[in-house]
Amino acid sequence: MYRWFIRNFPDGGKYADVHSALIQYGYVDWATSLVEYAYSLWLEKENFAYQETNATDLLAEVLSDITPQVKADRQALGIQTLPLTGFIPSDNSPYTRKLAADIDNFKLMDIYNSSQIGCAGDSARIGSTGHSARISGSGVNVQIGSSGEYAWLSSSGYSTQIASSGYGVRAGCVGHDVRVGSSGDRARIATAGNSSKVSSSGRGVRIASAGMRARIGSVGDSLKVASSGDLSHISSFGEAARVVSAGDNSRIVAMGEHSLVASAGSIDYVVLGKGGCASVAYFDGKRMRFAVAYEGEGNIRAGVKYRLNDNHQFVEYSA
Repeated sequence: MYRWFIRNFPDGGKYADVHSALIQYGYVDWATSLVEYAYSLWLEKENFAYQETNATDLLAEVLSDITPQVKADRQALGIQTLPLTGFIPSDNSPYTRKLAADIDNFKLMDIYNSSQIGCAGDSARIGSTGHSARISGSGVNVQIGSSGEYAWLSSSGYSTQIASSGYGVRAGCVGHDVRVGSSGDRARIATAGNSSKVSSSGRGVRIASAGMRARIGSVGDSLKVASSGDLSHISSFGEAARVVSAGDNSRIVAMGEHSLVASAGSIDYVVLGKGGCASVAYFDGKRMRFAVAYEGEGNIRAGVKYRLNDNHQFVEYSA
């Protein structure tokens, strides 16, 4: 990978551009390693969520075949759809297409509104540019990209990737090691497997995670996150975020103004922004209580990591 990177990016490159190039060259495993490395290194950096959603937007474009050059070529040739492989049409309507497949390596680019697409094979690649699409996959290593509004995207396989840039998208994943990226406002995202990776840059996004080791990053305002797994790592940089965690050993960063953090489990550390507050549950030997921190009070400063000491007081965290 190093020699490939030097050849293609001799002056260095942005994360999103490198990721997109790896996908286009067919180096999917290298792209996956890059994503894993990036989440482990930069999740607490505000710019990373933008970079990651830019990368998933580019992935959606590749899957939907709507890069500028492709769009120009298709318009010049009068091409409306690309050839489909392995699909079974059940409706000839130009407005609501219903397609199903049970083969591996299924590939489809769809431009119609309200399409319903399902695939049960592994390594499927499905792209959609229409609004109100319904797309589901149940195989492993499935990639789903959508640029339309109000899409419903779901998967139940291991190592799924869902990329969305539309408004009001619903994305749900049941499987380990999934990756979801959304740049549209008011997205609703839910994951139920371990080691999920979720990023968003839209306003009013809702994210729910039920697996261990979830990594969630967001830069949109009015974010709401709920996580029930242990070892979760959550970073939010938008204003008025609400972050709730029920797992133990969580790491929570809520740097947006007036953000709120509530944890029913133990924390490794918490970081607040201006006007933020946090409550963390603990057992005092007789009953459960909450330790509460308010930015600007009791020596709690914005941008500083805090943990609970043995006396259940917030103190600065040191690795």
